[in-house]
Amino acid sequence: MAFQQIQTGIITEKLIETKTFYEKWLGLSTKFESDWFVLLCLPNRPEVELAIMKPNQPQVRKPYFQIPYPGKGIWFIFESKDVEKEYMELKQKNAPIDLPLTTEEWGDVHFTLIDPNGIGIDIVQERNPN
Repeated sequence: MAFQQIQTGIITEKLIETKTFYEKWLGLSTKFESDWFVLLCLPNRPEVELAIMKPNQPQVRKPYFQIPYPGKGIWFIFESKDVEKEYMELKQKNAPIDLPLTTEEWGDVHFTLIDPNGIGIDIVQERNPN
C-alpha cells in the first residue's frame, strides 16, 4: 500500500466548541465549514487536517460514521520544535492545561490539554528536528 497521509476525524455534538478549541488553543485554521462538518488544518502544513462532524447526518451513508465519539480511548499528539515556548504562550493565555510542562523518564518533554470531547492533546517536543 502507498498511502499519502492519515487524517483524523471527530464525530461530536460539540461541533462549534471543538472547532473553537482547536483554533483558539492550537492555532488550527478553518479550511471548510458547513452547519454539520468542519475541516481544520495546520496553517503551515494545510495538508495536515482534522475533520469534525456532527453525528446522525443522513447524507453520511454508514452508521459507524454517525455515532458520536464516546469520550475515551484516543489522544492526539502535536509535535513542536519548541515545546517550552508553546507551553509558556498557552499558560499566559490561561489555556486549559491539564499536565504542566514535564520531562518524562523516557525522554519526552511535553504538556497536555483536554479538548471539549475528552480527547487528550499531548504537545511534545520534536525529537528529530530536520
